[in-house]
Amino acid sequence: MADPFSQLLEWRRAEASARVLSKISPEFYVGTTRYLAELRRSYEVDLRENPSGRKGEISRQTYQRASQVARDILEARAQKLLSAAFQASVGGARDLPNALAEERAMFDEILSTLVGFRRDCAPYLEPGPTTAPTAPPPAPPLATPPASPAPVARGPAPPQPRNPPPATAYVRIVRTTRPLELGSETVDLREDDILSLPLDAAKLLVDGKVAEALRTNSPAKGR
Repeated sequence: MADPFSQLLEWRRAEASARVLSKISPEFYVGTTRYLAELRRSYEVDLRENPSGRKGEISRQTYQRASQVARDILEARAQKLLSAAFQASVGGARDLPNALAEERAMFDEILSTLVGFRRDCAPYLEPGPTTAPTAPPPAPPLATPPASPAPVARGPAPPQPRNPPPATAYVRIVRTTRPLELGSETVDLREDDILSLPLDAAKLLVDGKVAEALRTNSPAKGR
């Protein structure tokens, strides 16, 4: 049978190479605690008897190395337990092969905590009973609209005012020039002709020195 230190090394190698819990002694936690306590007592006794002796120093180093190996095994297995408990809390399997009694108790406690947390703080993540939709309340009866008042007799509508005729001006052509387009008509412009034109057209001819404005509305001749 391997000595306790060599056995710890073997268990650490197995734990590091497996994704799930490896198989170790059911007495791992109790036996390791006892073994490390004995190592500590041994090197303390040796160092008290001979502080500079080699035996005490070797015992102390053995204790430190064994403590580190045991810590590595515990932390690796604890990480696997935490991951398995989380997966179980979201619907994964709850079986835990190779778990020791102490580890199973921790797994169950962590799983219970995770499930309770989801239930209390995030109930929307948990499937709930399906309830039938509630029928909407009946609509209130429609109010009867009031009767429309009888139409009031009105007289004939007053006649709409007609648009006033556009303002015009009389001009006399002082210089024969090219024909002028007035709307849809073309008017020849000859000297001394008297024309009645819209104000803008008359102003255009006067400004262009083609005609002169007349102050009278009684032209001598015109078109």
